[in-house]
Amino acid sequence: MHPKESLTSISPYFQNIEKVPTWPLLVLMVSLFYCLPLGRFSIGGFDSDFRVYDYIFPLVYGYYLSMPQVYRHFKRLLNSKILFTNALWILVILVFVSIFISVSYSGFEFFLPRMIRFYRLLAYFTLPMLVIAVLSTERQVWRAYRVFFWTTAFVALIAFAQGLELIPSLWPEYWLNMYSESDAPVATLSPHHKHIGVIMLVGIFMGLAYLSLEQNMIWKVIIGLIISIMVVVPIFGGTRTFALGLAGALLAYLFIQRGKAIVVLSLSALGVLVYFQFGGEKIKERIEEKYEERVSSRIEKLGYAGVYQERTVIYEDIIGTLSNKPYLLITGTGFQNIFKFIGANGAHNNYLHVLMELGLVGFIFFITFLSKVWQNLYSMIHATNRRIQIVSSFMWVTFCGVLFTMFVGETFWAQAAMFTLAGQLSFVFGLSVAPLYWINQAKTRVKLIK
Repeated sequence: MHPKESLTSISPYFQNIEKVPTWPLLVLMVSLFYCLPLGRFSIGGFDSDFRVYDYIFPLVYGYYLSMPQVYRHFKRLLNSKILFTNALWILVILVFVSIFISVSYSGFEFFLPRMIRFYRLLAYFTLPMLVIAVLSTERQVWRAYRVFFWTTAFVALIAFAQGLELIPSLWPEYWLNMYSESDAPVATLSPHHKHIGVIMLVGIFMGLAYLSLEQNMIWKVIIGLIISIMVVVPIFGGTRTFALGLAGALLAYLFIQRGKAIVVLSLSALGVLVYFQFGGEKIKERIEEKYEERVSSRIEKLGYAGVYQERTVIYEDIIGTLSNKPYLLITGTGFQNIFKFIGANGAHNNYLHVLMELGLVGFIFFITFLSKVWQNLYSMIHATNRRIQIVSSFMWVTFCGVLFTMFVGETFWAQAAMFTLAGQLSFVFGLSVAPLYWINQAKTRVKLIK
């Protein structure tokens, strides 16, 4: 069915008479923005940090899955042929199987931390199913959308204040010592600056959709200022991943908006220039300092290779490893076991990382999942409901930007450095695709009645 035909009339279909409370789901979503440790614990000889979402996940999942109407839709989503949820669920199964491959290659030395990471990955990767099963009306989806945006805005404001050295880092010293970018403003997200870079990317385009839909001029100005801060925060942190993701998102925006995009982007660029010009010396000093540290000094020492060489060295190691051990294309290294073979905790490339850990089969399902998300979001662009059409357009643009970030980092996986990023993106994916699921459910019911 052509996307325009499948989404011709949203209002009569996008509803579910068996509504359930949404506040527990929103509490879970907000908890994903608070990555600070509750304390340092030693379990089985390993030091581990537990966080508030570790406890909220089982409570919220248990609450919702005990409801027959939610459980019924959750099960349907696991086997959906239309949505991305089926491929994502198969990925979870493949990751679980790969844990045994990890043990066969490396023994039980890292088994407990690996299981903790799998527990979190399981929660992150099944979150879209829960979001879609719970949010069954347009009003619920829009409320969740706004809560996600304003939570992102709150984090951006904290990070902005940290960037201006108005407030200190909230992370314990033992965590900051693990990262050379320990002065990066990250608010309550991971101490690694890539996490907040991707979340700010998501927030910027969610904000642009919100800005397009908001009628009140005062709120338009406030949202516009928040978007400007979200642009500045990753620059304060010196994250090149954000720049790459932004470039990908802007290309996608040009693709779907064409002439209109040129006008919007020109006005946005002018606004950013004005903001930088009159935003104060402290902002300009911080930006210049980070540009010198992350770009110009590296070019001066090593040429342009200094900007990307730290990544390409690992890519070369991976290619060499696969050439010497081609059987890894079949078995993979196993979940969280890449270090055993290349001497690094990650591939610094989401696609290569999945290929290394899960082999070709896992890689194929990962690409299938990404393709399905791309298709689901793109089909929603043709909705006749203006709010859903605008939000879906900007979410598709955001997803294209996220795909670009995956070339230089493990954006959507279980890496410890990225903490809850996969969960936050999963929530956004589920939120954006929920209308498509409920429309198809309603059409199925109509056919059965006929």
